[in-house]
Amino acid sequence: MKTKTLIITSLLVVSLLLAGCGSKEPTETTVNLPVVNSETQNTAVPTLETTIESPAVTYPVDQNTDPAVSQLELAYPVGDDSSASYATEMRAYIEQILGGTIDIEELFGKDDEELIVILRNAALGRIDVTETGLERAADWLKKQ
Repeated sequence: MKTKTLIITSLLVVSLLLAGCGSKEPTETTVNLPVVNSETQNTAVPTLETTIESPAVTYPVDQNTDPAVSQLELAYPVGDDSSASYATEMRAYIEQILGGTIDIEELFGKDDEELIVILRNAALGRIDVTETGLERAADWLKKQ
């Protein structure tokens, strides 16, 4: 036990002696900054014009710019199913949804769920179509 305390005490004394032998001067911590030209130059600050130009191409790219189609939902024909004008209006409505991707004759007689999926995918990203409009269009196509 005496040897352990003697070793610990001697290590403590040696560490204190070494700490006392250190340099008293602070270490140099200077930073070399780049030299800046001290001459003042009279430079005029240009004035900024505050005109705002409208962009030529807006985001998203190639978006349909027709406000009736891009901002509003496409309205489906409302009226009597048996009238002749209803058939032509519904046909034009469905062709507008399809946008030339599929011929309307290919959809005649298909199942309601399949027709709604096809019409929704054809209108995706181009126009907004209501669920009621899709159901009415699917019913009309199924009857053809």
